[in-house]
Amino acid sequence: MSQDISTLRVEVAASTASAYGAMRRYAVALNASLPAFWYEVEANDTSEGAGVVHAEKKALYAELKKVQHSNPSVIWARVRKYGAEEAKASDAAEGEGSEGDGEGDGEGASPNRSIRVRFIEELIKLFKAGKREGPALEGDLKAAHAFIASALAELKVDLSKV
Repeated sequence: MSQDISTLRVEVAASTASAYGAMRRYAVALNASLPAFWYEVEANDTSEGAGVVHAEKKALYAELKKVQHSNPSVIWARVRKYGAEEAKASDAAEGEGSEGDGEGDGEGASPNRSIRVRFIEELIKLFKAGKREGPALEGDLKAAHAFIASALAELKVDLSKV
């Protein structure tokens, strides 16, 4: 009997490792394909870009329900956590040696954010503001909006997902 238990224990450990790796790989793929900071989108978020995150969450829930998972929200929470961790690690790797420019970060800025993350966050805010104005933008404002879009594209941000 104890041999059966030890075999089952090994199976549990192996399945946990496999699930962990699968969730990590899924989170990395979501970081590459969903809007920046997708892992911060909450269930009640109706902002632009949140819809694609909600659709992905719904698709994952459907797959988990097919295999009779009892609590898909736990898996989604883990994937979001891993997505945030992977993004932070990626930003840290890209930003090594580029921080400490001596400038103040301003109100509410986190000292842990890399310059890359700061650029992306602020440019996305400006891009969205310009997008809301749409045809009302003229002249130099329209040109500035185009430059913001090109800066985001240079930072590998998919504007269709912003």
